[in-house]
Amino acid sequence: MTLPAEPKIAFLASSAPEAQAALAELTSTHAQHQPENADVICALGGDGFMLQSLHQYAESGLPVFGMKLGAVGFLMNQYRADDLLDRLRAAEPAV
Repeated sequence: MTLPAEPKIAFLASSAPEAQAALAELTSTHAQHQPENADVICALGGDGFMLQSLHQYAESGLPVFGMKLGAVGFLMNQYRADDLLDRLRAAEPAV
């Protein structure tokens, strides 16, 4: 994924406690941006939350990078807080 040197990330999280904890961890390390001002959306949760995020922001054209923090996550990347920017840049789009 092509991103600026310091990408603006909009973190979205499901209501699951694990997703909320990940949201707190990631926003303490990376600045939180509103989706309309972001370069990428990072969805934290399960497949249902990923699909909801894709549907909600489809018209924005923003890439959505999902990390699994729910019970089901076939569409998601594994959650890791470290090396997030490298992982975002290495991500390949799925259409």
